[in-house]
Amino acid sequence: MRADLVLIGGAVGLILVLVVAVMFFTAEHRRGLIGTGLPAEPHPARLLAAKAMTVGTVAFVTGLVTSAVVVPVGLAMLRANQNPVQPITLGTELRVIVGNAALTAAAAVLALGLAALVKRGIIAIGPAIALVVVPHLLATAGLAPWLLMIIPAAGFAITQSVPTFAHVDVDQSLLGGYHPLPPWAGLTVTCGYAALALGAAIAVHRRKVPR
Repeated sequence: MRADLVLIGGAVGLILVLVVAVMFFTAEHRRGLIGTGLPAEPHPARLLAAKAMTVGTVAFVTGLVTSAVVVPVGLAMLRANQNPVQPITLGTELRVIVGNAALTAAAAVLALGLAALVKRGIIAIGPAIALVVVPHLLATAGLAPWLLMIIPAAGFAITQSVPTFAHVDVDQSLLGGYHPLPPWAGLTVTCGYAALALGAAIAVHRRKVPR
């Protein structure tokens, strides 16, 4: 048993985070608080950036609290029931916990950025899930693992708890606990997409400010 296996339900739980992030934007948009140019909202780009900061912070804290409980408690329960658990250093365990929280935050900001671009929650939810969750589930099933190198789902690499050694010949698949990218490289890909989506959305809303 591996440490990342106790977070196996995280991909499904992330769907809820994506939905909430999208609806957080669309709820404000329906009330006319973003992108209207009215006196109540003179700087829609700044307001969108503030919303992204709020969503990212809440998602990070939620992911951190969840991971900080699930990982150590899950491993303790496995050991208590005489399940063989692969050794894990304290540094790796902390990286899995904090990294999973960072992935949750980046995914939430990405979803918010997509919602700000399309302005319709139902439309934005689909692409957000398709970019973050679906490829991870497909790769876990052994289908198209290369997708985890080029799309936001690459961030799940941050939860890899099995070290990779060039001189050790193993089946480097998700079933074995291996991701195509190193942990921090994978998370960087997700953060890059989140920054790109949010930056594009801010640029679009900035152009809408009446002069």
